[in-house]
Amino acid sequence: MGQKNNNRQELDINFLNTIIAALVLTILIYVLALPFQETYVGMLLLKRGFTQFLTVFCAFLVITITVDKYLKISKENKVFKKLGIPEEFSFENHQSVQLLHLQEDLSRTSTMITNRLRRVINAYINSGSRKTVTNFALDDSSFYLSASESSYAVPRILVWAIPLLGFIGTVLGISSAVNGFTGFLENTAEIDQIKEGIGTVTSGLAVAFDTTLLALLLSVVVMIPLVLIERMESNLLLATDIYINDYILPRLNEKQTGEKNDLNTEVIVNTINTTLEKKLPTKEELIKPIKEALPTPEELISPAQIYAQEAAKNLVTEFVNQFHKIYEQEQQLLNTIKEVNAVILEDRNKFIQTFGQQNDLNQSIITNIKELVDLVQKNNETNSQGLVEASQAISQQLNKAAVSLEEKVTSLEASSARIAELKSLQSNLEKIVEVLHNVGDIEKTLVNIQDKITNIQPTLQDLSKPRVIRLVEQIDN
Repeated sequence: MGQKNNNRQELDINFLNTIIAALVLTILIYVLALPFQETYVGMLLLKRGFTQFLTVFCAFLVITITVDKYLKISKENKVFKKLGIPEEFSFENHQSVQLLHLQEDLSRTSTMITNRLRRVINAYINSGSRKTVTNFALDDSSFYLSASESSYAVPRILVWAIPLLGFIGTVLGISSAVNGFTGFLENTAEIDQIKEGIGTVTSGLAVAFDTTLLALLLSVVVMIPLVLIERMESNLLLATDIYINDYILPRLNEKQTGEKNDLNTEVIVNTINTTLEKKLPTKEELIKPIKEALPTPEELISPAQIYAQEAAKNLVTEFVNQFHKIYEQEQQLLNTIKEVNAVILEDRNKFIQTFGQQNDLNQSIITNIKELVDLVQKNNETNSQGLVEASQAISQQLNKAAVSLEEKVTSLEASSARIAELKSLQSNLEKIVEVLHNVGDIEKTLVNIQDKITNIQPTLQDLSKPRVIRLVEQIDN
């Protein structure tokens, strides 16, 4: 708060809060207008383009700024009416306890008037010079005038922008009407298209005039209260300056110095009053720049009226010229529709006949499919029985082959046993031959025996070799 007071901005508004409040009010208005969207007001707000929303938002923004300013100024006026310093209050000693208590009392209330009085008294306590306090009060007054003037810059711009938004909506509406008329001339084959084209043209013209109407209406509604509030704030600042100059400054004492003071109180007061009168603008001076900046309703409506009249004339002329062509095309279209209906009826009868024939053919196909299914089932049963019998015969033959294979394996085992016995016999004979070699009398006998053994040696070797027995089995089908 101290920084705000030092900047002389007690009467300024919080733009963030005002923007939020304006947005909430705009949304609320549009929500309340939803049940009445078929009425003129509902159509004016909801069915005339996006510029209507911006126009309403700017208007509510100016209204919230005006209301906020009004509340602050009303509070200051109440404080100003209750404010009063007793006449017996002494300002002779600039460092008296009474002045310190008065400064503390004024600090408890944070308003524009109390802050200005507190700063004046604080300057007097520190300087003790009425001349210094007078200069300080004059500077403080100029600061407040500058802050007040700058605080109205945004709402003035918004008041100037609202009619421009309406004019933008007018241009968009007329452009939509012209484009709709062009599309209407290109698509004139059917009655429904003609109705849609005419509706597009008329809706575009409605947008053009309704946006201008709403913008001008809202600009007038918000501009008058804003000017009045600005005048109230100027009067409040002027009353505060008069109170300080008439009731505070004359009661202050000038610091005693060796030099003679050439200024007296009346000269100072007259100088301050003259300066304030030059600084504060009059009501006409405040309203004049606004009037000069804002275009008049005639200037806003005149281009739209001229353009709309020319567009309406061209629309009527082209509509009359194209109506006969549309009528002829409509007759040709009706004849074509009759021919198409006759062809459709003929095709329908042919389709019904073809559908009956196709139905009979489908029934015969279904019967054939059922017979084929029965035949397949019978063939499957016969084939399954043959497969069972064949599998049984094959299993019997396999059993027989297994038995014969076992017999042959047994005979092979016996043959291998015999071969082993022959090997043992050969070894015994070799031992006998060795014994006979040692006997001299039977040497010849042994030679003969050895020859015989030598003769049977290949046979024995053949018998001792491993043998591979191949079994070939033939199964008769």
